[in-house]
Amino acid sequence: MTDLNVKENPLTAKAGETLTYSLVWLGASSLASPTATAYFKGTDVSSTAMPAGTHSVSGDVQTLKPLVFDAAWTGNYLVVEIQCSVDGNTEIRGAKWYVQKPGAE
Repeated sequence: MTDLNVKENPLTAKAGETLTYSLVWLGASSLASPTATAYFKGTDVSSTAMPAGTHSVSGDVQTLKPLVFDAAWTGNYLVVEIQCSVDGNTEIRGAKWYVQKPGAE
């Protein structure tokens, strides 16, 4: 069975930080139709978490729009469902970031 989460889970980000995240689809020969949806406590916050840019693919790598970590999410997880057509199959993987307040260790 395929693990439906990225291997690095959970990840950590600081509130106010902007990160660009790439996912390698191991063994894939073709990728198409990249997209992602961000959730905070079950609510779609994609317009806040990924306000600009485009999702892209190159070879077996999918790169998300830059992720912006809102201060309102501090102390909680931002969950991102990463979707792509992988060798003709629609596949979805989950990634989650714990959002720390600035200055936290």
